[in-house]
Amino acid sequence: MSLETDERTRTEGPQGAADGLDDTVTVAPSQLFGSIYAFFYNKRVGLVLILLTGLFALIGVLFPQAPAGVRDDPASMQAWLESARPTFGGWTDIMATLGFFNVFASIPFVVVITLLAVSTLACTCHRLPLLYRPAFQPHTRVSAEFFNRARLRGDFTSNVTVHAAVSFITDHARRSQVRVLEDPRGPGRNLYTDKWHLAPFGTAVAHVGIVVIMAGFLLSSLTGFRDEQFTLTIGHPTEVGHGTGLVAEAKSFQDSYYPDGTPMDYVTDLVLTRDGEQVARHDVRVNDPLKYDGVMFHQAYFGIAAVVQVTDAQGQVVFGDGVPLEFTTQDGSMVYGVVELAEQQRELFVIGSASGRTGTGIAAGQMRIEVYPSGEDVPLGTAILDQGTGIDVDGLTYTFEREQQFTGLLVKRDPGTWVVWLGSAMLIIGTCLTMFLRHHRIWFRVTETDDGCRVQMASPDRQDATFARNFHQLAAELSDQMSAPMERINVDA
Repeated sequence: MSLETDERTRTEGPQGAADGLDDTVTVAPSQLFGSIYAFFYNKRVGLVLILLTGLFALIGVLFPQAPAGVRDDPASMQAWLESARPTFGGWTDIMATLGFFNVFASIPFVVVITLLAVSTLACTCHRLPLLYRPAFQPHTRVSAEFFNRARLRGDFTSNVTVHAAVSFITDHARRSQVRVLEDPRGPGRNLYTDKWHLAPFGTAVAHVGIVVIMAGFLLSSLTGFRDEQFTLTIGHPTEVGHGTGLVAEAKSFQDSYYPDGTPMDYVTDLVLTRDGEQVARHDVRVNDPLKYDGVMFHQAYFGIAAVVQVTDAQGQVVFGDGVPLEFTTQDGSMVYGVVELAEQQRELFVIGSASGRTGTGIAAGQMRIEVYPSGEDVPLGTAILDQGTGIDVDGLTYTFEREQQFTGLLVKRDPGTWVVWLGSAMLIIGTCLTMFLRHHRIWFRVTETDDGCRVQMASPDRQDATFARNFHQLAAELSDQMSAPMERINVDA
């Protein structure tokens, strides 16, 4: 063949580089799924995810977590951060940005929990074949050496026939609700017995239970809510929000005390309305919540609110409600509340003297009003107001009308509660199956002798006092049942 022919032969054919580097790379879906699956059932990946979850949990325990109701309101969140600033100083804003005060509702935590759930499921699925084979396809035939080296061993002779000995063993096992499988291969007659062969699946049930618990938490986190500082000034309806369409109103509030001054009981007469119609009413106490349409209202705390009205230049009311004085200054001398006037881009601080405190410059029956542009530190105006008086600040009139009690409620919708309970039950059941119902196996070999048969029995399973005692007791019972007469050789552990 000529050189020209050789070159023509090499250049003809499919277009593309000879080394294939320019060819299109294709990955089969099964191959991609297999790689992802292998990644998640890797023990190192699971360990890293567990450590990350533990780290998030540690941060959430060590650092105070802002209540859900506060996180949803920029003004309230800022006030909450100010209350935490004396503890964390200049790190407060940095920690807030990093999410240290909002760990369990943060996106990184949800992502890690989701990945941990996937990893747990992958590890469980990867382990299922190892659990399935001993349970449903057990190894029923063993070598002769097995009966000499197993952890537990028994060996005796009887003058009954091989068939009779096998019948004795089978009948005894079935009376004890033990599974019996016979291997037809020799030598002799070979039996495999076990009890609680499904117990090892308890580990899978427990692991799935953990995943179900995590799913319940995620379900509540994504579709539920928890407002730990939902405040109602007596006589002033407030929207519950969170897509519930409910309006809550505290009709009255009563508190009673023991002789030493500690609270004995406090109760809110709570009314819920939807679309202007009353849908529920209940006297809410600490351990007696109101439940309606999956939303629960728990009594949490109470205090004093300042009823404030804000009107614009045309006399239209832009705000008319109580401002709960639920925050305390660093020195404990004053209490205050914050209202965000979103449309007017204003923040209203209402400040009063703490109970029993004097020398604050705010007398009994007075409130201090401070008005700030949203996000600013320099006030537009401040004033100490008597009841029924007001102040004009930048086109708005702020009037302190009166003091009134407020009640603080914990409001939550937790759709994942039943899922968590289900997962907890699975975790308990799986753990009990694994710990208390161990899968114990015994192999038997019955061979013919000149004057009867020889019975060998052995088990390699983890030895514990109960199983060892039961093993020796079984050997003795079988030996006694087959004696007619019988020579007992030995029973070894």
